[in-house]
Amino acid sequence: MTDARPLPPLPPPLPFVLAERARELGERTLAVFDGETLTFAGLRDASCRLATGLARAGLRQGDTLLVMIGNRPEILACLFAAAELGVLAVPANVALKGESLGHVLRTVRPQLAIVEACWLERLGEVIGPAQAGMPIYVLDGAAGQRNYEELLSTGNDVPAVPLGPGDPWLVLFTSGTTGVAKGVILPHQQLASAAWDAAQDFGMHADSVFYTFNPLFHLNGLVFGPLAALVAGARTVVRREFPRERTLADVRASGATHWAPVPFVTRGLLAAPPRPDDADNALQVVLTFGFTAAEAEIFQRRFGCRLGTGYGTTEMGMICRTQTERPTTSGRLSDRREMRIVDEEGLDVEPGEVGEILVRSRQPFESMLGYFAMPEATAAAFTDGWYRTGDLGRLDEDGYLHFADRAKDSLKRRGENISTFQVEQVLMLYPGVTAAAVVGYRPAAGAEEEVRAFLELEQPIAPEQFDFAAVIVHCGRHLAYFMVPRFIELVPSLPRTALGKIEKHPLKKLPLGAAAFDARAAGVHVPR
Repeated sequence: MTDARPLPPLPPPLPFVLAERARELGERTLAVFDGETLTFAGLRDASCRLATGLARAGLRQGDTLLVMIGNRPEILACLFAAAELGVLAVPANVALKGESLGHVLRTVRPQLAIVEACWLERLGEVIGPAQAGMPIYVLDGAAGQRNYEELLSTGNDVPAVPLGPGDPWLVLFTSGTTGVAKGVILPHQQLASAAWDAAQDFGMHADSVFYTFNPLFHLNGLVFGPLAALVAGARTVVRREFPRERTLADVRASGATHWAPVPFVTRGLLAAPPRPDDADNALQVVLTFGFTAAEAEIFQRRFGCRLGTGYGTTEMGMICRTQTERPTTSGRLSDRREMRIVDEEGLDVEPGEVGEILVRSRQPFESMLGYFAMPEATAAAFTDGWYRTGDLGRLDEDGYLHFADRAKDSLKRRGENISTFQVEQVLMLYPGVTAAAVVGYRPAAGAEEEVRAFLELEQPIAPEQFDFAAVIVHCGRHLAYFMVPRFIELVPSLPRTALGKIEKHPLKKLPLGAAAFDARAAGVHVPR
C-alpha cells in the first residue's frame, strides 16, 4: 500500500546550523554546564580551532576519533570538530572499562583519542597492539602528557571537506543489554531530523530551557538537550551527574521549561512525599514513559506540567513523535517512518494485536548506516528493508502505539507468552517499590521457565520483614495467574546502564538467593 502522507522537509546538517546560529546569535548562551557557559559563537569557534588542531595532528576524512568525556562543553566541541573534518566521532560511555571498553577500541580502531584525565588510566589498561601508537590528548592533563589545549592553539584554518546529508558523523554504541554492544553509525541527516523534530514536538522557542543530566554520549542526552536547543536557538542546562537528592530543586533553579529524564527519575518524583512547592517550577513538558492514566494525571497536576511520550531507538531515531495528548501510549507514528506489527512468521497482525515492531524510513539517510565493522549484525537487523526493533507492541484504533515489551525480554510460561514489562508495571504499583525487573528462571534443568522478580525499594528493609505474600496477592489482582511471579528477591539497587536503563543480563545469570521468596514453597497462590 502506498503511503499517502506528505513527506516532511529535510533539515540541513547540524554543523551548518551551528555556523548560522553563531552568526545570528553570537554570544547568546547555548548551554550551561554546571555553571560554565557555552555560547553559540563559542562552540563554533572551539570546534573550528579543534578541527584545525586535529587535522594538523593527522586526522583525515574517514578516520575515527575516540572521545571519552563526560557532560562538559568539550564533548560538543569534539563532535562538531569531527564533523568539520569528515571524521567519525565515537563518544564512548565513560563508565566503560576492561573488556567492554576494549571491545569499543577493537571495533572502531580509532586513529586518535581525546580523554578526560579521570578516565585515562582505564583507557590505558585496554589499549592493544593495534592502538599502541595512537595519540591520546588529555583534557585536564598533567605535565608531560599531550594536552587537549594543544589542539586548540594551532589557529583556525579548517580544511575544506564537503559535507553531505548521508555522510557518517557519530558512532554510538548500544548498551549491550541484549548481547554484544554494537556501534551504530549515524549520518548527519538522521541527527538533524531528530533535533528539529524534538524542538518542534516540544514547542521550543528562543526562551525555552532544556534541562538534562542524561549522558551526552547517548542519543537521548544529545538530542533532548544541546541539539534541540541548537536548532531552536534556545538554551540547555547540562548537569554532569544526576542530582539524586535535589532533582526537583535543581530543575526549578535552572529555569527549565523542557525535560526528558529516564523513567525511573519521574517515577521517583511521583513516589516522593508531596510538597507544597512541587508545582513551583517553569516546566511545560516532561517526556516520560510507562505511566498509567491515573499516574499521569497525578504527575501533571502535582508538578504543573504536561507529560509527553514517544518511542525510538538509536538505530532509527524517533519512530513515534513526542506528543502530550495520550501520555500513557508511546505516541503516533512519525511522518518520517513507516511501521508494521508482525507475528513470529513475519506476517502483519490484526489491528490491536501484539507483535514485533518493524520500521523503515521514508527518506534516505534518516536512519543508521549500519553497525560499525559488523556487516552480519547489520544484515540481521533488517528483513526486506524493514528494521526489526526487537520490541513488541500494538496499534490502537486511533493509530497510537502501545509498547508491550522487548521481544527478548518476554518469556513463555505454561504455554502463554508473558510481557515482563507489564509485570514490572504492576509490581511498581505496590507501595514502596520504586523499580522492578522481571526475568525468566528455570529452578532445575528441564524445568518450566518461571517468573522471577527483583524489587528495589524506596526504603531498604530486611527480607524477613517484607510482606512478599502481599505482593503476590497484589499481582493476582492485576495480572493473569500465569504472569504472577513465583520468585521475588529484594536488591539494594538494580544494575543500570549509564542512561538509567535496567540491565537484565546480569540478573538472568544470578543463582537464586538464599533470601528469595518462593510463592509455591510458601503456599501462596492466586486464583485462576
